[in-house]
Parts: sequence; C-alpha cells; structure tokens
Amino acid sequence: MTARKILYVEDDPVNALLMQGIVELRPGCSVVVARNGAEARRLVALGGIDLVLCDLRLPDIAGNELLGELRALGLPADVPALLVTAESQAVAAELSQSGGFDGHWTKPLDVAATLRSLERWLA
Repeated sequence: MTARKILYVEDDPVNALLMQGIVELRPGCSVVVARNGAEARRLVALGGIDLVLCDLRLPDIAGNELLGELRALGLPADVPALLVTAESQAVAAELSQSGGFDGHWTKPLDVAATLRSLERWLA
C-alpha cells in the first residue's frame, strides 16, 4: 500500500488530534495539519497531498473559499477535497458544493464511517 498524505486544515487542536487518531487506524496514511489558510497554502505549495480535509470556520478565511485558492496554487484537480463542518447535512452539502469540494463530513465524526469514507476517497 502506498503511503498517502492527508492535509487537514483545522484550527481547533482537539479536532486535529481526533482526525489524526482516526487516520492512524488506516495503515499507510499520515495527516499534516494546517491551522489556517496561510499554512494550508504553504503546505500545498510543497506538493504531495493526496486528500484535503478542510474545516469551515478558520481564523483567516472561510473553509469553503479556501479550496479555490489551493487549486490556483497547484493542488491538482484530481486530488479530492472534503469540507468538514459541524453544520447540518443540508448546509454542509450546499457549502461544499458552492466551494468546489467533492463532498463533506459533518461533526461529530463517526469513526467507522470516516474510515470507510477515507478508503473510498483514497482509492
């Protein structure tokens, strides 16, 4: 299995730790955390990202606006991106679609469902 690198853009350290713990349950994956849009832009410029997970409420930019910037900086179009939010399913779906995301996850995350979804997005 090829090692896969997941970028999680999340300013809440507890949520970042939770996601890291979930991803550690899937062999061959690692998470790099960006605490804001500026860090996410820097990490995307370095390349090698296989999946982007992005919180909605960030200190310097709305998560649903960040993906367009990351794509403009060179994040390939075939790298899937998911919006991660505590908003309702309906609001999350609308925001993820308008932001160009491939899908969304709603908080609180269900560990088993998140792992199944990771398998799908990293396939």
